[in-house]
Amino acid sequence: MSISHSASADHLTATLRLFEGGNLSEAAATAPANIDGWIQLLRASGDDAHQTIAADLVQLKGYLADPRPDPAPIGSALFTLAEHINSLVDNANPRYIDSLNQLAQALSDAGRQLQQA
Repeated sequence: MSISHSASADHLTATLRLFEGGNLSEAAATAPANIDGWIQLLRASGDDAHQTIAADLVQLKGYLADPRPDPAPIGSALFTLAEHINSLVDNANPRYIDSLNQLAQALSDAGRQLQQA
């Protein structure tokens, strides 16, 4: 499976919308359902790189579920996810490269904000 499939493309658009307002608290509140969708899509692919990202998303979801989430590991997880996305961009469908780059940047920016908190 690649990001070019319509379900993945729709999910990518929804994920980008999470970051549009720049409000990390709001994004964190809606993130678990979004993360679950990505985990399901990535696990179904069978691709090793996708499995790694899915495992990182499971870890991020765990951090977000903590009643008193610690910003440091969440920020670190977001940076790691951004790196994974950047590594996949070269093999992505050209239609989605800009969106993937935007997502990687949004994850990096959010990670940076959390580490400065």
